[in-house]
Amino acid sequence: MMSRPRNSPAGNALDAELAAYNRAFCELELPWRWDADTFRRLLDEAGDRECVSRYIERSHAHLLRAYEKTFLRDLVLGARDRCREEA
Repeated sequence: MMSRPRNSPAGNALDAELAAYNRAFCELELPWRWDADTFRRLLDEAGDRECVSRYIERSHAHLLRAYEKTFLRDLVLGARDRCREEA
């Protein structure tokens, strides 16, 4: 996979989106942190709305014993949207 230059509009947008996700995880007190490679891989595999679901399934499946996947996904996406607006 070819990486996007960091100073390109696409690279800057990806960086901003990644930062919003990481701020959302912090706001929700989730001990998660995505790096750029993880984020790109999740986007390539699952797309924007489902990347959180894919991450939960792979890395935190134990949470699915207590919570619905869509609940967790929507919780993170809502926090991400708030963080995106505040940036």
